[in-house]
Amino acid sequence: MDTRTESTSNPRKRRRPALSCEQCRRRKVRCDREMPCGPCTKSQPPLDCEYVNEGKAALDARLDSRSAEQESSCIGVSQAGSTSDGARITQLERTVQALQARVRDLEKSKHREAQEDKLPAKPFDNHLPRLAGEPDHTSTKSPPTCIPPLNPRLNSTPDSMKVFGTTHWALVFQQLRLLRQVRSTASYTDGEKNEMSKSLKEIRTIRQRIKNHQAPRLEEPVPGLLKDVPGKDVCDQLVQHYFRTLGLIYRVIHSPTFFQEYNTFWEQPQNVSTSFLLQLLLILAIGSVFHCKPGPFNELGLPIRRWIYAAKWWLEGPGEREAQSMAGLQVQSLVIVCRQAYAIHKETNWVMAGALLRRAINQGLHRDPKNFPTISTFDGEMRRRVWATILELNVQLSVDVTMPPLLAPEDYDTQPPSNFDDEDIEPAMEILPPAPSLECFTSSSLQIILYQCFPARLQIMRILNQCGRAQVYETALQLGNEILQACKELSNLFHKYFPRTKTATNPPTIFHVRLMDIILRRFLVNIHRPFAIHSINDPRFYMSRKISLDAALVMASHGDPPKDAAAASQAPYQDLQRLCLSGAGTFKGYLSLDVLMVISLELITQVEEETASQPPGSPGAPTTVDQMAQAVRVPLIQALERLSAHLYKSLEAGIPSMKRYCLLAGVLAQIQAMMSGEQAEWIHIRDAFLDSMKTCRTLLEQYISENPLPNAFLNVPPDSSNLWTPESGLGSSLESEFMFPYIGPQDMSFWDIPPFGDETTFDPPVV
Repeated sequence: MDTRTESTSNPRKRRRPALSCEQCRRRKVRCDREMPCGPCTKSQPPLDCEYVNEGKAALDARLDSRSAEQESSCIGVSQAGSTSDGARITQLERTVQALQARVRDLEKSKHREAQEDKLPAKPFDNHLPRLAGEPDHTSTKSPPTCIPPLNPRLNSTPDSMKVFGTTHWALVFQQLRLLRQVRSTASYTDGEKNEMSKSLKEIRTIRQRIKNHQAPRLEEPVPGLLKDVPGKDVCDQLVQHYFRTLGLIYRVIHSPTFFQEYNTFWEQPQNVSTSFLLQLLLILAIGSVFHCKPGPFNELGLPIRRWIYAAKWWLEGPGEREAQSMAGLQVQSLVIVCRQAYAIHKETNWVMAGALLRRAINQGLHRDPKNFPTISTFDGEMRRRVWATILELNVQLSVDVTMPPLLAPEDYDTQPPSNFDDEDIEPAMEILPPAPSLECFTSSSLQIILYQCFPARLQIMRILNQCGRAQVYETALQLGNEILQACKELSNLFHKYFPRTKTATNPPTIFHVRLMDIILRRFLVNIHRPFAIHSINDPRFYMSRKISLDAALVMASHGDPPKDAAAASQAPYQDLQRLCLSGAGTFKGYLSLDVLMVISLELITQVEEETASQPPGSPGAPTTVDQMAQAVRVPLIQALERLSAHLYKSLEAGIPSMKRYCLLAGVLAQIQAMMSGEQAEWIHIRDAFLDSMKTCRTLLEQYISENPLPNAFLNVPPDSSNLWTPESGLGSSLESEFMFPYIGPQDMSFWDIPPFGDETTFDPPVV
């Protein structure tokens, strides 16, 4: 029908299309026509912004008001009935459509090229058996048909947080606009005046009663946590120890917010939340590592294991729904750090870190906060910090248990934290100030440094733990160079930091320099160690042997005291010593088995190569070449002897690191026997094992006698089934680094490793 005829026969005016969203229209609020609009975003709780009238004018008005005005003017001109103007407008529309088509083609072409770069060399179809007579279409390339990525939706409440992924049914529900309108009406209309809202509240009440009836009635396994908190003076010291040491590396706590609640806690301890109380107790436990002398008996009498069990109960018990929040992620991260610092259940920490990673992904921390407009700038920055800490814990624990990190770079897009001090940001801020450069030290600088080299370390662990695939030497060299470059940059930054941070609240110290260098060089040792083993028979891989040895020697040197006697007694040096004696995994530091094994293998290999190069019947007097080779081995032997002295101190402190101590004794005995020309080296190794175990028993018995416990030690005969072990002797106050039963003459397989069934198995020859 002609437009002019319709206008004359029907004089009614057309109603203008609604440009505001449905929620703003209902609440009589000015809408900014964005998607989502500002008023809906700022509402508490945030509303589901929706535009009911999805006509052309409304849609264009939301996306681009300027183009909407142009479109409406074109429509008005066409309705005027001018033939010449209509032809011109038609031509313009065709031109615009042609330009739009060209833009779409260019975008598709660019996207296709990007996708082809990511595709593997062989298509997936090549791995499938082709049916007989089926034509081969793999030779003809066709452009992929793509759709834009789906944006995640974050469901955030004061008590919990959950992200809706791309396969969630809520994404389909967004397309059912009428149902969304009904849901919105029931959600935020006044409940007393709306029948649907009233019914919804009644049903929710009934549902909650049913759930409460189904919930188990369990007693609190760790009651009275408030009674465990020491005095304020002690707490102040322990909290400060945490923030000046590991608090600068594992950034999960915002110190101003924490201290605000901390001061409130001392005024009204009964009103504190469970999450904050657990955070405080775990921080006190971690801080006590750097306050007390190393050993299983805490001189402050803090029930550290009790606090860890209480935190695990809160995270995984009947009230675990409360832990589905940022506070839950903070508590679980502190639990893992605390367990590593005290070597408690270290074998299962990787499993717990994996659960922490999935809990964080469930709350959307793997997506950058810019994807969620409703998140405040402060919360977004804290999410980046906590996510970086979770990634760091996962990749470090993957090294400890030699398991894959179960994470790929394409699984997250969260940006690194900004280089801010805690005092620079606060919850009330709407816009963050410009962040200083990384050369300016802040409380976030150390975490950012680790995050920058995280992709290389993640790739190292993925390569080392991939199933049934050969390791490429060139890739190992490339990744090793990236880690070496990160170590150099770390050293340069610390040289810049030290002169500028004298007035900082928690400046970097030698503790942070050495611990972070150990963290990075562990990956360097692990990526080159497989090739270093092959280099014994294949000289092509000698570079890996040299790099892994150098990295192990540098890590071992971090246990050496400073040349200045006064500096050796200061807190930064003692901090690392206490952490390495008490901790496990990364926190074992220079006492790590990786360090001991690499240096030991190099020493034994050098002596074997020197022995093999000597002609049979050669005189016993060492030649000049032999003397030079012995001089090269002296630093390696001295490094092992210094590590053995550290382990002796740990045994004196009641920390049964017997596996390392016995291994070093056996290695040093074998080297001395080989250098002396002894034939039956295994006899010397056996004698060294027995002597070292007697030393361990004597030191631990002495420690227990000085720190008596009820039923701590029973002097039972060796043939009894209830034999003394370090674990029973110490009352299980700390899980030791090496717990083995009584070592009798028939049981020498106490290395906690499976038998390999080849020539590498220690099997003494029959004499």
